[in-house]
Amino acid sequence: MKYIISLIVLSLSLTGCVNEEIIDQIPILFIVGYDKGEEGKVKGTISLQTFDPNQEVDTQSFVAEAYTSKGLRNQLSGLPKPISIGKMAVILFGEDMAEEGIINMLDSFIRDPAAGRLTYVAVVEGSSGDLITNEFQYLQGIGPFLQNLLKQAVDHGNMPENNLHLFDYKYHGEGMDAIVPLLSQKESEVKISGLALLDDDKMVGKLNLDEMFMFALIQKSSKTGLYELALPDGNYANLQTIKSKVKYKVSNANTAPSVDIIVELNGNIVEYTGEELTKESKSEIAQTMEKKIEDNGLRMVKMFQELGIDPLAIGDHARSQTRNFNFSKWYDLYPNVPIMIDVKVNIGESGIID
Repeated sequence: MKYIISLIVLSLSLTGCVNEEIIDQIPILFIVGYDKGEEGKVKGTISLQTFDPNQEVDTQSFVAEAYTSKGLRNQLSGLPKPISIGKMAVILFGEDMAEEGIINMLDSFIRDPAAGRLTYVAVVEGSSGDLITNEFQYLQGIGPFLQNLLKQAVDHGNMPENNLHLFDYKYHGEGMDAIVPLLSQKESEVKISGLALLDDDKMVGKLNLDEMFMFALIQKSSKTGLYELALPDGNYANLQTIKSKVKYKVSNANTAPSVDIIVELNGNIVEYTGEELTKESKSEIAQTMEKKIEDNGLRMVKMFQELGIDPLAIGDHARSQTRNFNFSKWYDLYPNVPIMIDVKVNIGESGIID
């Protein structure tokens, strides 16, 4: 199925024979989406933006559906010329396409030096083409909007870092599997709904937003955003600026492996619905958070083992800690490896809102 990307890359490349070009008149490709078409066809959808000297933006969408690369090329023969892909922001896949595999579509982008390595890759619950072509009220266009949405979720939210470069690294790396953001749309709203779990390049499962947060905390040392914690007494606490320090310990990786994931978490309480935030209530918040991370983390790990995927890169940790590590044997042992998660939560400064 590489023909789709080959077509778009060929169609969108800037030609070296053009001596002069007014930048404001060059259509810029920010986003591309792929879905299964009808009767075995593949559908590609792109959105182009052209900027004029008055800072006005003209957005156009193009859709092609065909069995062959020449058929797609004919369908897209009306594309404006030339088109810049240097600002490619997001590559989307419909859920049905993601379940069949996405590396064939991504390969040409990975190899093309004109495509940005920090481009985001995401899966859409439903049709990526519908998301791109719907008339959402985003003045900057759906491509730049999604780019900013995903960047903010990584920089200041609860999403693990991800982009085309990391996908390529994890896809080709041993002892690890890639994850990508999961997007959903409802009427005029587009939002992040969790993470898509991949086995090589095929989507095999999902994590919701709460699970995504837990995943980010135990995957590697990180800093996340805000989390609302329900307490056993019916109150709630909001923790902010949550920093996790994570260490993986793998023992006897080639014979009878066991894994300990040790997480030290520091966070500040910015809101508490109880009457008073005492030393005892802080301790309760810490213990509740510890148990929640441990229970949810172990449940996720068990799911990963059952699916035969390793988004936490436990196999890579095992390799780095084991002399003469044997990946073939590890893959046989991994589904039944005992994995423990030990979490220690420290509560720092508190800003109280009753």
